[in-house]
Amino acid sequence: MIFYLTIFLWVILDAISKYFANIYLQEQINIFSDFLFLKYVENKGIAFSVNIPFLKIVTIILILGIFYYYFKEEKKKNDKLIDFSFWLILAWAFWNWYERIFNGFVIDFLWVKYFSVFNLADSFIFVGALIYLLKIFFEKKEKISTK
Repeated sequence: MIFYLTIFLWVILDAISKYFANIYLQEQINIFSDFLFLKYVENKGIAFSVNIPFLKIVTIILILGIFYYYFKEEKKKNDKLIDFSFWLILAWAFWNWYERIFNGFVIDFLWVKYFSVFNLADSFIFVGALIYLLKIFFEKKEKISTK
């Protein structure tokens, strides 16, 4: 129960952060040196603002594919870390998709110079994917070392 409540609160935090970005980021704000800025951007593409045809459909297919894979392959492992990583990915991917459907874009506001503009949802998707990949990597490494 705490797990789902936490995800719900993170989604609320993301919505609030985008609300304030929409109101207060009329001009970019320098946060750290000449490296990190707050900057309001309406991202009509996917990651890194890449535009792809049929983005809304592709996004839902990806979400459903990840959801299917999780329940078919990973859920049966009963591993809390894997569950956590997939729920991070799915909750935030769904939230970004929801914004695309109802706004026609996703609000991004964290800009790392020479890299990209992104939002909290993107960050949590990345963290979820990183947790999952590290978990798989260390499981494989452990299997190899025990042989």
